Amino acid sequence: MKFKSFICVVLFLLLASVPISAVTTDITTIEKQISEYDASSGSEYISIANNVMRLFYAEKITDEAIEFEANAPRDSVNQQVWYWASEYFYAHQAYPQALKYGLQALPLCNNDEDRANYLSLISLIYFRQSNYEQAANYAKQCYKLDEKSGDPDVMSSSLNTLAGIYIGANQPKEAEQYILKAIELAKQANNPARMAVLNGMASEVYHALGNGKEALKYINEACNIEQKLGNERKLMVRLSQKAAVLIGMHDYKGAEKLLNQVIPYLEKEGNKQSLAISCNKMGMALVGQNRDNEAVGYYRKAAEIFANIGDRGNEMHSRKGLYESLWSSNPDSAKIELNRFNDLKDSLYNMASAESLARYNAEFGSDWLQHENELQKAKTQKIIVFGGILLIILVGGVWLFIKRKMRLREAALQTIIKGLQPQNNIEIIPEQEELSTSDQELLDRLVDEVRNNMTHGDISIETLASKLCITRGQLNRRIKSITGVTTQQYVLRIRLEHARLLLVDNKETPISEVALECGFEDATSFSRAFRRTFEKSPSQYRNER
Repeated sequence: MKFKSFICVVLFLLLASVPISAVTTDITTIEKQISEYDASSGSEYISIANNVMRLFYAEKITDEAIEFEANAPRDSVNQQVWYWASEYFYAHQAYPQALKYGLQALPLCNNDEDRANYLSLISLIYFRQSNYEQAANYAKQCYKLDEKSGDPDVMSSSLNTLAGIYIGANQPKEAEQYILKAIELAKQANNPARMAVLNGMASEVYHALGNGKEALKYINEACNIEQKLGNERKLMVRLSQKAAVLIGMHDYKGAEKLLNQVIPYLEKEGNKQSLAISCNKMGMALVGQNRDNEAVGYYRKAAEIFANIGDRGNEMHSRKGLYESLWSSNPDSAKIELNRFNDLKDSLYNMASAESLARYNAEFGSDWLQHENELQKAKTQKIIVFGGILLIILVGGVWLFIKRKMRLREAALQTIIKGLQPQNNIEIIPEQEELSTSDQELLDRLVDEVRNNMTHGDISIETLASKLCITRGQLNRRIKSITGVTTQQYVLRIRLEHARLLLVDNKETPISEVALECGFEDATSFSRAFRRTFEKSPSQYRNER
């Protein structure tokens, strides 16, 4: 029972990845088509690229059929084909192919938003392969870009990924810092789907730290959110995480009951990674009840899946489980599994992942953590200088000010949602402290201008400022002060909230038309922005409503 932290860590990635779709084309067929595209020359590459993109659309990797014009530059076509190839192979857990095409597409990115998406995907692929050094490297680069954007929602997503990487490398104390900061940021964004992900990861962190009470609190909150959102697939993943927490608290029967609900669902869905992880947990639950013979089948099934998809980290723990559960009944087979376990362990150690991660942690040091440490030192000096009584008065005043400011920011972020959500929406908007009249008027006018002009394409901040009769600098300062996010990010959220309504109210409207109506140049950029914000593609969101 010493390897509890490793067997559940990969679950969080399911919430950031594209779910496995019903396969309509054999994976070797798509591999052949992409290889043919890579080898093409002259003008034929356009027709081959369009064939590949049609296959991706049939596989539900893209929300719309992407078609390239005859004069499209080769680099632009390469970027799209290779990126979506990486998404396809990742969704089907073919990680070497996913990594190959993700790395090929990355240098062709020409804007920070796309680059952040590519870096995030590559980080997740490396994580799946238990290469924590490279996973942290790319996740760090992604966070730097997200931090530059100032969007608390995407920043929290990157920090969640970093927390998962450090959990995988068996460094839960470092992971705790990232996940708590992620939750703090996510509270500003009012994104329930994101909060479910973060609560699930927080549960993983505290489970790894041996704090069952905190782990159970966070996973129960995650399950409650998924139930409210009606996300059955994600709820099953949360229940599997909860089973791991119960195992850590020695409630083996409770864990077995949950896993008997989860495993058949995952088998039906064809989600091999989560199925194998859940089988590992079932093996632990059965061993905890002295039912070793029953545990063997679950461990063996998990080991076979992990070996096929190249997940050495989790396969190592399946082999260890097989060794322990076979020892009393079949010592010879147990020794074979022990040898396999040791081979895998040596392979992972040779990668020097944990040591490299410690170095990355020192280098990254997390800018925000360093900054907070500096602030803490400054506060300590103030305590010495000004004395206890003055400090109490000062801290009390600052606390009241910050509390009020956070309420105002939350109210501002809710303003657009209140105006756009239908009455029967599942999200309940709590009562908030009202904004000042001038602040509310500014937000109302900004929302009206964005909604009236979003069909004209990208809306410049200069144009909005001009229509509101203030300078761009004044607009940026006021929006940042009221909402806590940049004007650009606030405008993007208005457009995406409008898109959510259109997707549900006009289900026959093609997603490409919804994208244009909300000011996006194409369905691809719309789909990426929507998925990054709401943890699902536009078509998934529409189908679930």
